[in-house]
Amino acid sequence: MNNQSNMPSMMDDPDRPPPQGAFPVWSKVYTKPGEQTFAEIIDHPDATAKNAYIWVFIAGTLSGLINSLTQFIMGVAGAQQTMPGFDQVPGLTGILGATGLIGALCGAPITGLFSVIGFAVSAAIVHWTARFFGSKEGSFDKLAYAMGAAVVPFSLLSGLLVPFSAIRFAAFCTLPIIFIGGIYVIYLELAAIKAVYRSGWLEAAGALFLPSILIIFLCACAVVGLLRVMGPALNDVFQQVQQGL
Repeated sequence: MNNQSNMPSMMDDPDRPPPQGAFPVWSKVYTKPGEQTFAEIIDHPDATAKNAYIWVFIAGTLSGLINSLTQFIMGVAGAQQTMPGFDQVPGLTGILGATGLIGALCGAPITGLFSVIGFAVSAAIVHWTARFFGSKEGSFDKLAYAMGAAVVPFSLLSGLLVPFSAIRFAAFCTLPIIFIGGIYVIYLELAAIKAVYRSGWLEAAGALFLPSILIIFLCACAVVGLLRVMGPALNDVFQQVQQGL
């Protein structure tokens, strides 16, 4: 009887399409970039902000782990060069290694969490800006899913390239990859916004870039205002320093 009662729960929605899967979606977005591709992936029950948050958390956690371990190894290597007797201290290398590993493992999920928060805020700002331009189509869930499919693979690639950037002269190889990949991601984000809100390129560019421009403008105004307020005090400090010299 129990087996029979569980059967209907496994077939509640027989018309639901099979799961898209993260890697197939990412592969489709990067190999067939364009508005049509994003329109296809968001027209699926899996196109939710929750799935995008999971992707971002995994990518942020992995990137944080790799970055922490790389920084720790570089710090140990630098200590070995500056302190000749570093390796001769009994058990010191093992203690530092265990401490660094524990710190990296504990800190990586925190990095992933902050990545999710930053991603959610960015997507919310883009969604609000698209609505400001008069778009009546789309939803936050579809936008987050589409932008996650565009951003997360590049985030994973950037995290995997961190150790190579620490190698001398290897940065000359990784920086062009990151630069070109960043431009490609911007195009993908624009295509995602167009597909979600069925807008033009100009509206998509405004939704993506206008918030950043406004934030930079407000920060510049705040800095100028602060300098004007503190200008006389800073001038007095500089004069006292010059007199002291």
